[in-house]
Amino acid sequence: MVPTLYLFDRWDERVGVLPTLGSMTHTEEVGGEDTVELDCLAAPEKGDRLVWHDPEDGRWREHEVVRTDEPLEGACHVYAESSLCELLRDYVVEEQLVGRTAVQAMAAVLARTRWSSGDVAVGDAKRSALLYHTNALAALRRVASVWGGELLCELDVEGGRVARRRASLLPRVGGWHGARFSYGRNLAGCTRTVLEGEVFTALYGWGKGLPIEDAEGNPTGGYTRRLSFESVNGSVKWVGDDAARERWGRWDAARRERVHSFGQVVFPECEDPAELLALTRAALAESSRPRVSYECDVAMVDGGVGVGLGDDVAVIDASRSPEWRLTARCVRRVRTFGDGATRAHVTLGSVERATWERSAEILTRVVAVEETASKASDTVASLEDLSGKEF
Repeated sequence: MVPTLYLFDRWDERVGVLPTLGSMTHTEEVGGEDTVELDCLAAPEKGDRLVWHDPEDGRWREHEVVRTDEPLEGACHVYAESSLCELLRDYVVEEQLVGRTAVQAMAAVLARTRWSSGDVAVGDAKRSALLYHTNALAALRRVASVWGGELLCELDVEGGRVARRRASLLPRVGGWHGARFSYGRNLAGCTRTVLEGEVFTALYGWGKGLPIEDAEGNPTGGYTRRLSFESVNGSVKWVGDDAARERWGRWDAARRERVHSFGQVVFPECEDPAELLALTRAALAESSRPRVSYECDVAMVDGGVGVGLGDDVAVIDASRSPEWRLTARCVRRVRTFGDGATRAHVTLGSVERATWERSAEILTRVVAVEETASKASDTVASLEDLSGKEF
């Protein structure tokens, strides 16, 4: 059945219950989309809130109406996003997080919002990040990226309304519950996608840029080569997977030996060689085989357990020879609540970097290049001014 949708206005005042026509679709991704779509006769206002109790995991969920399609005749189509989207309207001018724990970083970002920190369980490692001219949601995601972990929105409902909104940072969402999925040549209604992207059987790992010091050991303000882990890896700056090399490597020039396919990974906030080595090995495990995703209905998953967002699923791909045996994660789930039944469609694979994260990284690089170019042009201009003068 379609869950009861309690309708509140933008001021958190109870309006009533929003009756739906037909079904309601809830789409959620790990670190990404969390939306609901439905049809109704009476169009809610932009900014109204839909609060509903999830019948599968028992959580309260809140979505903000961001778009309505209202034809002159017929039903209104409503598109609503997770209430975390309201953090797009909380602005961060500048926040210098230097040597902070994840608990401190989360508290600093949420201090300017009406949200509070929930469970922050990613360890006590101290890291640094500069949050500059951005919104609170982007800042929150930046914290999750730097300190590691995944955001989870949690609500406390008391007295028929949302009493508290909390943002938690967990090591990961979901877990292993024994679900299994078998992919074969004759399986209908399922799509396998071998994703683009290089397969690397060995990786160089780089950490934070090391500061340049003068003869007396004082930092000059500049940076030179990046940190490597050779001091804890037998003087070798890369790690490799020999089994992956045999399967996914390439011939040397003489076609006598299979050699590694090299790539690199950069962790700009990492300052410890041992931690850098561990992070690079974890990245190698992900990049040393093709990335594959499977899309299927939950009814095709065995094990007698439901599949929630973030859960691990054992996959046996018998269409390959030798067959592939791997563990895939439920990174996207689309549930359609209808009359008498709920249909769930899942995507099993690896978590993709969100568009906002790629864009932020590119923007950071562009700004750095522009600043460097600006300083260089100022220096050239100064030299040109001096070139015609006598001393």
